[in-house]
Amino acid sequence: MTLASLEDAKLQLHVTDPAREAEITMLLEHASAIVFDYIGARADPTWNPTTAPDLVQAATLYTLVHLWEHRGDDSETDEKFWAGLSLRLMRTRDPALA
Repeated sequence: MTLASLEDAKLQLHVTDPAREAEITMLLEHASAIVFDYIGARADPTWNPTTAPDLVQAATLYTLVHLWEHRGDDSETDEKFWAGLSLRLMRTRDPALA
């Protein structure tokens, strides 16, 4: 299950080569899983590329770009990524209780 379409993912990555679709699909699935996990209980399991809120789709594409450009080899970049994802999705999460 993905939260953005393959067409949107290819557009976001500026990829036109159909030979890269399998790789993009895999990373899009991973990006969607990261976003679902980040949102937690407030994520609707029935969301798909046509029903997910625009904010969630945008965060998924943001995550996809990060996965595409950084293969987990730069922890400083990862910290910036998580801060950016948090800013994008903070309104979708339940507030934590201290």
